[in-house]
Amino acid sequence: MWRVDPVHTEGVPDDLDDLDDTDDGDRDGDRDGDRDGDLDGDLDDAYGDDHADDAGDAAKSGPRTTLSRHLLCAVPQLQDPNFERSVVLMLEHNSQGALGLVLNNPLPNRIAEVADGLSLQWMGDEEETVRLGGPVEPIKGWIIHDQATWDPTADEILPGVYLTTSLDPVTSAGRCTIGAPGSHFLFLLGYAGWHPAQLEGEIAAGSWVAVPLSEEATLGVTPRWLFDTEPEQMWDSALRSLGVDPGRLVGLKGGTAALH
Repeated sequence: MWRVDPVHTEGVPDDLDDLDDTDDGDRDGDRDGDRDGDLDGDLDDAYGDDHADDAGDAAKSGPRTTLSRHLLCAVPQLQDPNFERSVVLMLEHNSQGALGLVLNNPLPNRIAEVADGLSLQWMGDEEETVRLGGPVEPIKGWIIHDQATWDPTADEILPGVYLTTSLDPVTSAGRCTIGAPGSHFLFLLGYAGWHPAQLEGEIAAGSWVAVPLSEEATLGVTPRWLFDTEPEQMWDSALRSLGVDPGRLVGLKGGTAALH
């Protein structure tokens, strides 16, 4: 794990631990199964067993389709304070659960000060801040960016969009400056996770609206939208990309949303 100097800011853990510094073999194991397997303990803390069980029961008879590489927008009626009007970039969704990153919850901490603690030099906007990716493991760091050669081990999660979870390859290659003009980097702490069938239950209850991510989006948004849209505009913008007026959105059971 990467360990940085404590950042004493309300709402952020004092120990901004990690971009995970496991080697490539460990990262592959996490991606292919171990990370999903570890979700259970983390999600018990984040949601509680009762919440997960109720949502799972609601989805057992419903169809299962992957929402990986989609956005999920919370409907206004979703009462969970962790996800109020959240926009979640879904990274994984399978029979073992789901994992995503909340994109539109900025924290007070500036990227420059977090990067400094990671032995990186931030060349971007000095006021750019870290975002809270979700309530699970809020000391775990993620970097979403558009620089294919900056991290040779990064996963290309969308066309031209990469996810870095380990800084070892970056620092070993001496690529310690980030955020130069023409590049885009999002720093996030924590993630959102769901037990098996839990997300399906929430969708069946009408709590989320799925927004496609595609280079040729006719409905939905393109990958560049992740970098070009300010956090405070994301929820409204993503819903409007579907032709939905956010002010009239109401969640409905049965996996649909309606206007009133």
